[in-house]
Amino acid sequence: MLTRGSFLSLQPAVCFTVGLVSVLGLAMQPTFADTFKYVDEEGTDQEVEARFYGEGQGAIVLELGDGSLSIVPQAALRKRTPGDDPTPMTPREMLTRLEGEFGEDLFRGRVEKQYVVGVVLTAPLPKTSERRVGANLLKAARYMSGIEKMFQRFCKSMKIEREDPKFPLVVLIFETDDDFNEYTTKHTGGRGLSAENIAGFYSPRTNYLYVRMSECYSFATPLHEAIHQQCFNTRVLSRLAPLPVWFSEGIATGFEGNGDRVQSDPFKLNAAYVKVIMRSGGLPRQMSWNDVVTTDQVFRGDIFAGSAYIHAWSMHWLLVSKFRKQYPEYLRYLSTLEPLAEVSTRVRSAKFEEIFGATPNSIQEKFGPAFQTAMKRFKPPKGSEERPGTISRITNLAGVDAYAESDGFNMKVQAQLRNLSPIREMAFVITVVTDSGNTAQWFLPKMKINEFQLLDPKLVRGRGFNVMVKSTPSDSDTAASWRRGQLPAFELRR
Repeated sequence: MLTRGSFLSLQPAVCFTVGLVSVLGLAMQPTFADTFKYVDEEGTDQEVEARFYGEGQGAIVLELGDGSLSIVPQAALRKRTPGDDPTPMTPREMLTRLEGEFGEDLFRGRVEKQYVVGVVLTAPLPKTSERRVGANLLKAARYMSGIEKMFQRFCKSMKIEREDPKFPLVVLIFETDDDFNEYTTKHTGGRGLSAENIAGFYSPRTNYLYVRMSECYSFATPLHEAIHQQCFNTRVLSRLAPLPVWFSEGIATGFEGNGDRVQSDPFKLNAAYVKVIMRSGGLPRQMSWNDVVTTDQVFRGDIFAGSAYIHAWSMHWLLVSKFRKQYPEYLRYLSTLEPLAEVSTRVRSAKFEEIFGATPNSIQEKFGPAFQTAMKRFKPPKGSEERPGTISRITNLAGVDAYAESDGFNMKVQAQLRNLSPIREMAFVITVVTDSGNTAQWFLPKMKINEFQLLDPKLVRGRGFNVMVKSTPSDSDTAASWRRGQLPAFELRR
């Protein structure tokens, strides 16, 4: 899943702790579907038709007809009756289900081949916005189809076997950050990154991709998460298998787009990561490639996740570029890992060294020279230069740039903002918070779609600053309270 405030991404961790118990002779191969009867956590009897997907750590994994996975403790299983495979749900059937789940007033969706792309609205749409929603759904769906084609080409070039997806590939776009945060917190149970720091994520359990509408301006986050979705739905990798996070995230960071189409694959330098590495004078020093290969937890906290993703992209790019023979062999090994299996740190390190012929740290030493050579041919995308001292951010359906000039005590803050909502007029509150805790705010009660405004400069005491944005439909109750002077307060985040 991608983290916010940057180009990075992470997938929230879903952990299961169960006993290593085997009952009812369930040492089965995932070759056919059955009817399973079991008792759920509330003590209620359940019966599902599903395909056996795997087992481990005292549980079994069932693959349902909608493509989701259900984990059932073996001790809760009561009966298994052999039967035919459940018929995979069609994309059209999935769209109907989502319309029923979110309600016709708060959901719009579209089917494009195997993709089902939907927008979860924060409020009913005005009739004048219906055409815009339809056009943006079409754009998003076709972009997703383009991702699938690019991934297919990459697999072919690396001689990686893949299958066509058999389940609907669902992409849910949440209009507001508040709705996304609420859903994400509920889905992750508060584990891993905080919801506010997640730009989007793919869930191996539901098989859905979830993303903020703000992230659809550049499509960097949907692209990243869609690669996860492609890996698991084409059987390149197995969901819930003990895959090293550096590889899962590394392959996803290798694809880059410009908002309209997918531009590059893992063979090429990723402009966003190049920018960070060049600005920092090299790779982050908080951790080494040995740490990244063996310690998945560095990807799952707010402190080290950014650095971990830079290392993951760097390692994956180098292995794809310079270890063309070993890379497919390593991927074939990863494809053999079973759902809910366990792989020790020792085995993970040993397999890496066995296949690549060197330790991660020794391979890391080759990155610098290879990166410098590649940089001689690298052309940064147009418009990627930033004015020093400027904070540029896409958040809460706003594209905002803030710049400050300081005399050592006070700052003169200048800002500009564009309404990035593709579907409706919005109200915005922009807040600058300085390192001394002082704030300056602007309220824009009604901005048209794609409207751009320069904000009047303001003086505020401090030497450094951060900028935050809140947004809401201009005709909402929240916007009305803002117009009455009840503007949101922001806490200083050091």
